Amino acid sequence: MSILTELAEGALEPEYRTTTAPRRSPVRFAVAVTLATALIVVAMLATLRSDVADERSDLATRAKEAEERRDSLSQEVATLDAEIRLLQRSQIQDSGVAADVFALEAQIGGAEVTGPGLVITANDAPSGSGNGKGVIFDSDLSRLINGLWEAGAEAIAINGHRVSTLTPIRSAGSAITVDYVSISPPYQIEAIGDPSVLPSRLARTQAGSWWQYIHDNYGIGFEVFASTKDLQLPGDPGMTLRKAES
Repeated sequence: MSILTELAEGALEPEYRTTTAPRRSPVRFAVAVTLATALIVVAMLATLRSDVADERSDLATRAKEAEERRDSLSQEVATLDAEIRLLQRSQIQDSGVAADVFALEAQIGGAEVTGPGLVITANDAPSGSGNGKGVIFDSDLSRLINGLWEAGAEAIAINGHRVSTLTPIRSAGSAITVDYVSISPPYQIEAIGDPSVLPSRLARTQAGSWWQYIHDNYGIGFEVFASTKDLQLPGDPGMTLRKAES
């Protein structure tokens, strides 16, 4: 048995028999685990934030490219529409009929028009985005357009988009669309007509009173001034021939 005892006692190196195992503190262990977990969470959040930033940048780039593509297509549509109108007019042999057609196209918004008029600049209040009361809505723009028609405007455009009797002005999320094209403030409304009487006539309409009210009470920007040069408003590309009689 002495041999077995010696083998059992000699199984460990002398250093292991003389060394006392350190005791682990539960508090220190918990702190270490907490710190490790915190580091992992911070690393995950940093990675997630980086992914979100990259995705947001990618979406912004794609949105900008889509807007540029839309603007390019809109310009192409306008160019082709002008060519179509020229071809249509070339088929009219009677000069009187051709003049009547052009006058009607100008009235309904299908043809480009030029003339004196006034310009209105409308903008959200500086603090309007917070409470919603200082924000211009689609109904406000629609009311203003109707007021301009009532005051005697002959042609109107909002941010370069011609407005006709068939032009929808609607809300799309936080944006306003004119003829299904998103626009953003400040809004510039151009109206062809007699600049010496349009402002006073507009002020006497319900639309003029409403806009003066929201300007005074909610801080919405509203400036009306006569244009120093003739306004040039494009035709509405959505105005197409729907009915014809021979």
